[in-house]
Amino acid sequence: MNALRDVDDDAATTVMDRSALPPQSGTRMSVAHSEPPRDTIVDPPSSWSRVRAFVGAMVLRVRERFRKARLSDRLPPIPPSRSARATRVSAGAVAHDERGELLLLELMRVDAAYQDAAIYIANYAGALRRLGDDAYAEGLLHFALSRMRADADGFVSVARLRDRLPELSYSGALVPALLRLQGGGIVSLTSSEGASRPERVQLRIPL
Repeated sequence: MNALRDVDDDAATTVMDRSALPPQSGTRMSVAHSEPPRDTIVDPPSSWSRVRAFVGAMVLRVRERFRKARLSDRLPPIPPSRSARATRVSAGAVAHDERGELLLLELMRVDAAYQDAAIYIANYAGALRRLGDDAYAEGLLHFALSRMRADADGFVSVARLRDRLPELSYSGALVPALLRLQGGGIVSLTSSEGASRPERVQLRIPL
């Protein structure tokens, strides 16, 4: 019995000695639990902070836009005051640039329907000018006829058309443009017997 007890004691001592020895690498493994990694990232901003930042950025952009381009920067310069003799404009007539100034003022005063229509008309006129003088004269006549009341027979006198468009030369621009429009089937021209030039025009295809 004593021999067996001695053997058991030796075995227990051997086990204890082995557990106390360091591993072969020479470093004892630590059994302590490591702390979880800390989150060092700053918390994201709140929704209200993001909204305030967004609104503030938009306000700055709007201010910069208005600061860079005022309405007056997009308009032609104000025409200088000139005498009727200097501009060769007869009394009671309106110079071309003064007509433009009156137009800009009227655009501020007319109903919204005409203000919206002016945008389309301006784009249409700009496209016509890029096509050349002949196309511009034709388009101008076509538009003017589309906005004039015809008589009981459906005609507009050429005299009325001349009064509406005094800047067009009768022989050099107005009559040739009417003839081209007639060739395209847009208008019909009539003249009294023996007259060499058209006296009345009928719009067949509205603009």
